[in-house]
Amino acid sequence: PGKGSPASGAERHITTTTTTTSLTTAPGTVGPVPVYEADEDGMIDITPGNGGLTNPNYSYSSYSANGGRQDGVGAPSSAANSGAPNITTTAGASSNGGGSIGGGEGPGGMSSPTHTRFGRDFHHSDHEGISFAGMTDTSDDIPGIGQYEDFHTIDWQRDIARDRMRHRYIVKKRQDSFWDLLKGAHDAWSGWVCVLLVGLFTGCVAGVIDIGASWMTDLKFGICPQAFWLNREQCCWSSNETSFDSGNCSQWYAWSEIFTSSREGFGAYVISYFFYIMWAMLFALLAASLVRMFAPYACGSGIPEIKTILSGFIIRSYLGKWTLIIKSVGIMLSVSAGLSLGKEGPMVHIASCIGNILSYLFPKYGRNEAKKREILSAAAAAGVSVAFGAPIGGVLFSLEEVSYYFPLKTLWRSFFCALIAAFILRSINPFGNEHSVLFYVEYNKPWIFFELVPFIGLGIIGGIIATLFIKANLWWCRFRKYSKLGQYPVTEVLIVTFITAVIAYPNPYTRMNTSELIYLLFSQCGISNQDPLCDYNRNFTDVNSAIEIAAAGPGVYKAVWLLILALAMKLIMTIFTFGMKVPCGLFIPSLALGAITGRIVGIAMEQLAYNYPKIWIFSGECSTGDDCITPGLYAMVGAAAVLGGVTRMTGKCQLEVCQMNQNRTVHSFTVKNE
Repeated sequence: PGKGSPASGAERHITTTTTTTSLTTAPGTVGPVPVYEADEDGMIDITPGNGGLTNPNYSYSSYSANGGRQDGVGAPSSAANSGAPNITTTAGASSNGGGSIGGGEGPGGMSSPTHTRFGRDFHHSDHEGISFAGMTDTSDDIPGIGQYEDFHTIDWQRDIARDRMRHRYIVKKRQDSFWDLLKGAHDAWSGWVCVLLVGLFTGCVAGVIDIGASWMTDLKFGICPQAFWLNREQCCWSSNETSFDSGNCSQWYAWSEIFTSSREGFGAYVISYFFYIMWAMLFALLAASLVRMFAPYACGSGIPEIKTILSGFIIRSYLGKWTLIIKSVGIMLSVSAGLSLGKEGPMVHIASCIGNILSYLFPKYGRNEAKKREILSAAAAAGVSVAFGAPIGGVLFSLEEVSYYFPLKTLWRSFFCALIAAFILRSINPFGNEHSVLFYVEYNKPWIFFELVPFIGLGIIGGIIATLFIKANLWWCRFRKYSKLGQYPVTEVLIVTFITAVIAYPNPYTRMNTSELIYLLFSQCGISNQDPLCDYNRNFTDVNSAIEIAAAGPGVYKAVWLLILALAMKLIMTIFTFGMKVPCGLFIPSLALGAITGRIVGIAMEQLAYNYPKIWIFSGECSTGDDCITPGLYAMVGAAAVLGGVTRMTGKCQLEVCQMNQNRTVHSFTVKNE
């Protein structure tokens, strides 16, 4: 558009790529252009009376390439009413469809608008001076400077410069009065207070999600009549029995027992099967409907979008309150439906929503998009911390994977935020074992040097599984996008949930919760373990005697075949599940695929050492009859391999797997392989 003409229709675009300055003086006159001198930090002080724009009759306005207007300070200008000519003008349109910009009202018909959003009117004389640097301390941002349009990129240099100017202004003003000194102190520790609040709220929300997901998952199998709000494990705590199988105590009633007074038989199996599918369909329907109606941004993992936002992109409402609420409720419903997904990835999104909302309590962060991303980086670390009980892993995740702007102070604040979140979660004790980790296991035997060969093999297998999953999932997502199936997301969720429930229930390793399956695969077989995976031909004469290597019984071979079927089912269903319009994460399914593979390889190595102890590779370590092979350790290595292949993160995956298991033996393994 020409000078003075409004931008309209398709002509609303940026017509210049330079920054020009409009400077007018008293009515009817044109003053000289002032010269600004930068300090040692490269910053220009434009505060009146401080060596910058000292003429009280000047009115300074600069226009950026995107149409934003940056107003300087000084006394009011009357050029807009005098028709004074402009020194320079810019013909362009703002990104939101604004008209041409320029200074004064000259032949082009342009006028210079007056802003009053500093907290005082520009037409009122200000002998003390109004600082552009101090505007974010008590007032709103100027449109076009501190606010960005949706799906736009922030200006890192401008926001960082604005923060430096704000900080310099506070440092200068805190010598004036005690109140300004308090404001300076508040500005100094506001970052630590903000990450403290983020950690507190993240830990509380994570505890509620863990408790709710556990209760709804057990609701598919039965109910505790005496206290319906208790899950199966908590219900059995009040039982007088000294031992029970998988939480099936007398206090817990399966659905078949409620309707037929029996847990065994074909009729009881059919009733339990029906209720399992019914609850799974109900939970999935609620999750998909909530996402579709109230918060479409709550679907998926959220980590790719968080990475985009932290790199400086604006996505309005993606970190809003409705997204937080629906994501928290939806992930509980999705996990409880038995879908092949996890809640760990969405926890990063939930924590980032909390960080974004709480940042507005502190204008230092709420009004500066670059500074706000420091809080979001700390929130992402807290999300991983509560998901895996791994504060250090959360910091590495934020540093290695998602953050773009990560100064040194953000590193310490992220660690502090992750520690607070993990501490709150452990205080809530959602797992009932006074541990904040998902899979608390202990290994008494260190790994042996010859096991590096199967460990390398597990790494290769993990990479192959990850490659198959990524390529197949991308193909399915493209098919969903260009087919009619993508137009009916709720129907897709119900179909996948129904197929998953029908296939999963007959296999005990797919019927159980995925986190319980991973814990079982990581665990070491003990005397009291009655799972078929621990069906070895051992003769225990003393409870305190050491566990020796033994031949596998029929239960182990049956369990291996069931695990192979579970591996195929988990891989296929994860391909179709990830990307649906429900909150879903990829960490737990990846760990499950690797843990199943590793446990199978570990059992194979264990039986080789038992049947062929004289082979040179076993002769030095396994010829004494001790239990030299730990299949649970192989499951852990396999889980880390698949997770690393899917996420492309190496150091963070190692540390995360070690922290979420609290295992000294695996710690030494990681250090030696570094």
